[in-house]
Amino acid sequence: MDYELTEGQKKLQQDVAAFCIKEIVPGAQKLDEGPREEVCKLMKENLKKLGEAGFLGSGLEGDAIDLIDCYIAGEEITKACASTYVSARSSVFMCGGTLKLFGTPEQKERFLPALMKAEMIGALAYTEAEAGSDIASISTTARKEGDVWVLNGVKDIVANALIADVLLVLAYTEKEAGAEGGMSLFIVEKDARGLDISDSIETMGLRGVPVSAVKLEDCEAKEIVGGEPGKGYEQLERILKMGTVGMVSFCVGVGTSCMEKATQHAKTRKAFGKPIGIYQEVGFKLADMFTYNDLGRMLGLRTAWAMNEGENEADILGSCAKLFAGESATKIANLAMQVFAGHGYIKGTDIERLYRDARFGEICEGPSEIQRTVIAKNELDKFV
Repeated sequence: MDYELTEGQKKLQQDVAAFCIKEIVPGAQKLDEGPREEVCKLMKENLKKLGEAGFLGSGLEGDAIDLIDCYIAGEEITKACASTYVSARSSVFMCGGTLKLFGTPEQKERFLPALMKAEMIGALAYTEAEAGSDIASISTTARKEGDVWVLNGVKDIVANALIADVLLVLAYTEKEAGAEGGMSLFIVEKDARGLDISDSIETMGLRGVPVSAVKLEDCEAKEIVGGEPGKGYEQLERILKMGTVGMVSFCVGVGTSCMEKATQHAKTRKAFGKPIGIYQEVGFKLADMFTYNDLGRMLGLRTAWAMNEGENEADILGSCAKLFAGESATKIANLAMQVFAGHGYIKGTDIERLYRDARFGEICEGPSEIQRTVIAKNELDKFV
């Protein structure tokens, strides 16, 4: 077993890190605190910078998706600004990656290059108020009228909705066929008739992500991803399973940023005449942070490699990695807050922002309870 990154992967890691320190870090607090209109403008600028530097589409440039490159770039972008990474991932991986895997040649040619350069911004709209992990419970429907499909429904929490040029929207085309045969992903462009994206949603953390509900009232869509109806459920399931790698990179990125800031504070902050890092109670917290991050990174890269290679256990490894890294990020942020004590609790500090951002890892795209259910079922099935 060789856990060493290749020279190309090391260079990607170094280049993304250096770029983000210079171009992304300075605006992270503005994204967290600014008014919605300004936040949308700043996020578009960040995505454009990443696109022009060639980092926005890391892992998607070749014939197949390279999840190791996706992981490496994702962790470094998250360390700089978690909101920027979530927005970038929503546009290029969740939307663009779905098109790369399942789109027609014409759809790929039209959207992928533009998404990777941030000339267009994408979003994936699938959850609803009564349908989160239970995707089969969505109520959005689509019916064919001539050359177009007409969609009706509401998607309640959609990252990038406020700035998206193109959205992939999940809807039932044939309810009687059930989720696995009756759902489709539709390509809906921002100027589509019947599309309403106006209700900005304020979140506890990741405030820089332009989040909104998406209302579809006789909304027109001309295309289905891949051109064939009834494939939406399996397409969404595949991108979400692959997406566990990106969520692990998010969690480890937040955790590593917390650890680095807490370590620096422990070196400079003094109590009773000594740096607080000298005291065992603080040192042990730093040790735990390092351990959680290192194990999370190992699980994330192991999952990325397994999915790249098509291993049978790859999807379960993804659930294990997301479960561990998601809960670890919350623990690390809590430990970092403890190291900073009252100074970390002040609004506008980096640790206060990271503490709020970290909580996202446990609850998004299949919360910890769902991951445990998936893992347990896999183990139980072995003995049936």
